[in-house]
Amino acid sequence: MATATQPAGRSHHRIRLRTYLDYRLGRNQPWWRQTYNVLVQPLAAPSLAEFWRTWNPVWSYYLAAWCYRPVRRVLPHAAAVMVTFTASGLAHNLLAALLSHHLNPFVTVWFIVYGAVTVASEALHMDLSRLPAPARAVVNLAYLIGCYKLVSPLLP
Repeated sequence: MATATQPAGRSHHRIRLRTYLDYRLGRNQPWWRQTYNVLVQPLAAPSLAEFWRTWNPVWSYYLAAWCYRPVRRVLPHAAAVMVTFTASGLAHNLLAALLSHHLNPFVTVWFIVYGAVTVASEALHMDLSRLPAPARAVVNLAYLIGCYKLVSPLLP
């Protein structure tokens, strides 16, 4: 089974995917609570970086293990984040191209914009933790929708 290191700010020992998912989803939690932890909790994240760390835990696990951490060994954090978002965008774009039978840079560019805004928000020390969870969700949704709208002219 594949392993990755713990999320940012945690110890750097390697953990198994199952352990990581138990950590992210809540071990022995009912399905509805795990669903909440995957869908609602990220939207209420106090930062864009935290949103992405909690969104889609399986994909995050593999991106961290196979992209971010190896790149981080040779590049600064912001550059490693951009490379990771670009790799994720390319992977999503490949899937979109396979499903649609059309190659379009939309998804990759969209993820690059997500990465750039996330890096900028970290540089500006954006912290939504003082806002109530519904307000944080509105800000995070506005970020997702705003990035989509910015790149939407690339849609066929």
